[in-house]
Amino acid sequence: MMTDLEQKIQRLPEDFSLAIEKTQLAENIDTTQITSEQAKQLLAPALGILTFHSNMKPHLDNGMNQNGIYYNNDYFRLYQAFVQFQKIFAQLFPNEVIPVSDVIEEGGMPSPPGSSIVPDKDRERNANMKAYRAWVEPLLTESNWAAFRRNIMVGERIMQLSNIVGQGILLMTKELSGSKLHLTFTNNEWEEFIQGLSQGRWDETIDWSHEENIETNQIIEGSLLVHELRLKFATHFWFTEQGRVVPLVERKAARAREKQNALAQSHHDHTVHNTTTPIASTSSSGGGGSNGS
Repeated sequence: MMTDLEQKIQRLPEDFSLAIEKTQLAENIDTTQITSEQAKQLLAPALGILTFHSNMKPHLDNGMNQNGIYYNNDYFRLYQAFVQFQKIFAQLFPNEVIPVSDVIEEGGMPSPPGSSIVPDKDRERNANMKAYRAWVEPLLTESNWAAFRRNIMVGERIMQLSNIVGQGILLMTKELSGSKLHLTFTNNEWEEFIQGLSQGRWDETIDWSHEENIETNQIIEGSLLVHELRLKFATHFWFTEQGRVVPLVERKAARAREKQNALAQSHHDHTVHNTTTPIASTSSSGGGGSNGS
C-alpha cells in the first residue's frame, strides 16, 4: 500500500495542489441593501469557481473506465468549491435557502446515526439544491444536473473520510473510488459508517493478529482502526497546509519522527504500568519465636 501511494504521488504534476481559488464577500457589504443585480455580481466569483470544477473532464489515462474517471482529489476540490458557493449564496439570498445544520468542512463530522437530523439534513439539502439549480445548471457545459449532485455527494463523503484518516486517501483510485462511495452506501448507511469509524465501532471487525506493527502494550486513545489508517494516510505525510505535495525527504523524516515518538510513548506507558502495579506484601510465619509446650 505505501509503495503504491508513493508511486501515485510521484506521478502528480509539479504544480499540483488541493487548494481552490478563494473568494468571499467584503465585511462591509450590507446584503440587505443591495439590488438583485448587485447580488448576482457578488455571487459570480464563487459560482464561476464551482462550475469550473464541475466542468472538469474525467481522466482518460487510467484504463479503469473507457469514459474516464474522476480522481478523489477532483471530488475533494469540487466539494470545497461547493461549500464556498453555499456560504456566499446563503449570505446573499438568505430567504431562498434553509440554513444547513451540518456543512462538512475541514474537521467537520456528520450527525449521529439514528437521529432525526439525518432525514432533516436531506430535506435541507434537497430544498437548497432547488435554489442553486437555476444558477448552476445553465453553466454545466461538460456535465448535467444529476451528475453534479452525485459528484457533490461523493465529494462530501471524501471530505468526511479525509478529515478522519487523512488526505492520503485522495491518492487512491481503485481501492476507494467515487463510484464505490456512491453505490455502496445509502445516505443513512454512510452516516452510520462514518460515525462508527470515528467512534471505534468497527475495530472489533478487524483481525488484528496479522498486524505485526501494532504495539500491544501501547495505549491508544480512540479507534485503533483510525489510528492505524492515520499511520498511512495522515495529511501531514502527503500534503502541506496549502495543499501542496510534501517532498519525499520531508515525508521520510516525518515518519521517522513519529516512529521514534511512538516507541518513546510505548516505553513510557510500559514504565508507568509497571510502577503503578501494586506489589503484594508477604508476611513471614513463625517470626523466629518459640512455641511453648
